[in-house]
Amino acid sequence: MTLLEFLAALATDTTLMSEFRRSPHETLNSRNVTAEDQRALLAGDPIALRRAVYAEQIAARNAVAHSSTGLPNAEAKLEMVSSQKPDTMPMEGPPPHKPDTMPMEGPPPHKPGTMPMEGPPPHKPGTMPMEGPPPKRSAASLEAGSVHIEPIDNELNLAQDAILAELGVMRFEDQDPCGVWSTKGLTVVGTGIRAGVHMTVESRLAIEQASRVLYLVADPISEACIRKLNPTAKSLWHLYQTGKPRIEIYETIIATILDELESVGDLCVAFYGHAGVLTYPAWESIRRARATGKRARMLPAVSAEDALFADLGIDIGRAGLQSYEATRFMYYKYNFDTSVGLVLWQLTVLGEIEWNPPHAGARPRLEVLAAYLMKFYGPEHEVFLYHAPELPTSRPLIERVALRDLPKAEFISISTLYIPPCGQPRVNEENMRELARIEVRN
Repeated sequence: MTLLEFLAALATDTTLMSEFRRSPHETLNSRNVTAEDQRALLAGDPIALRRAVYAEQIAARNAVAHSSTGLPNAEAKLEMVSSQKPDTMPMEGPPPHKPDTMPMEGPPPHKPGTMPMEGPPPHKPGTMPMEGPPPKRSAASLEAGSVHIEPIDNELNLAQDAILAELGVMRFEDQDPCGVWSTKGLTVVGTGIRAGVHMTVESRLAIEQASRVLYLVADPISEACIRKLNPTAKSLWHLYQTGKPRIEIYETIIATILDELESVGDLCVAFYGHAGVLTYPAWESIRRARATGKRARMLPAVSAEDALFADLGIDIGRAGLQSYEATRFMYYKYNFDTSVGLVLWQLTVLGEIEWNPPHAGARPRLEVLAAYLMKFYGPEHEVFLYHAPELPTSRPLIERVALRDLPKAEFISISTLYIPPCGQPRVNEENMRELARIEVRN
C-alpha cells in the first residue's frame, strides 16, 4: 500500500483509525507500507510528508499519461515541472472572492416567538478570561480610580508558551506518531457545541482509547456520549463550589488532571465546546504537563463562534471580526474598531470573581457595559444575543435588541453578544496603490 493510499484510508476508515492508534507499527506492517514511508508517517514532519504524498500523486498521474499516449501529456508536463520545485506547490484553500458577486451578509431579522425557550445550561465548565479573575478589592479599593489590575503579558502568552514548549521535542528518536495518533501523555479535546453530533472522529478516538477520561461538559447528552465511548470516564463538575473563587476552582481542576496523568500516563480530558476557547484549565494543564517533559496536545473542535458564524450569517472575510472576553473588554482600554464586527463572550459572569450561580449580578453589570458601548455605537444600534444550540435537535436562540435595551433582554444569562459593524471602514489608498503597482505575470 502506498503512502497516499494509506493516508486516504486512514482518513475515512474508522476501523483502521482505531487499529493505527493502538498499534501503529503493526498496522503499517500489515498494510505492507514500506519502511521509508513508515518513517515519514511516524516522524510527522509536515513538509516531508506533504512532499512525499505529492510526489506519489504526480508519479501516478504521469504513469497514467504515459500509458495512454506513450508521452507525457500537457498536464503531466506541468506537474513534472512543479515537482522539481517543492516550495512552489499551490496554496490550499479557496481562491480570492469576487467582491461584486457575493450576497450581502448580515444576520437575518429575529422572528419573535418562533424559537422555543430552552433551559439555560450551566456556565461553561472550566472557562474564564484567560487572565483569570480580577484581584479581590478591599474597601479602600472601591474608591474611584483605585482599582489595581495586574499586568497580563505573561497570561496572554500561555497559549503560545504551550505550543512553543514542544517545538524542540525530537519525535524521530522514538518513531511514535504525534497528535491524536499517539496514546501517550495528555490529550485535551472538545466535545463541540451540539451534543454528540459535533464531536469529531479524532476526539472520539481519544476518548474511547484513553486509559482514563475526565470531563467537564454543560449538558447530560454530551456526558452520556462520553460515558458510552469510555464507561470509566469521570466528571469534574463536583469541583465547582458555590461562593468559591473561580481561580481556585480551576487550580483544583488542573491539579486533578496532572495527578491523573502522573498516575496513568495516558489521559484524555474533554471540555464542552472547543477546549482552547476561554478554557484556562485546559491550556494550563497542557503547559504544566509539557514543563515536566510529558507529551500533551489539544485537538480542535466546533466552538460557539463557529456556530455563530453559521446561524447569524456572518462572513468575516467581508465584515471582519473582533473577539474579546466581556470582563477583559471592560477592564482594559482596547482600541476596537466600530466598522468591524465585535463578539463579547461570557456575559453571564461579567465582572464576577466567585462562582455564584445563577449569576444574579449579570443584568446590573450589563447596564455598565451598555452605557460604555453606546458611547461608540449609539443607543439605537442593534445587537444580537446569541446562544448556540447545545442539543441534537434544538435550534439557536437569537434575540435582536437596541443597545440601550441590552440589560432588559430575555436571554442574557446564556448568551454571547454580537455587535454588527457600524459605518464603513476607511479606505487605505496608499496600500491600494502600492499593491496595484505590482505586476504579476503567469
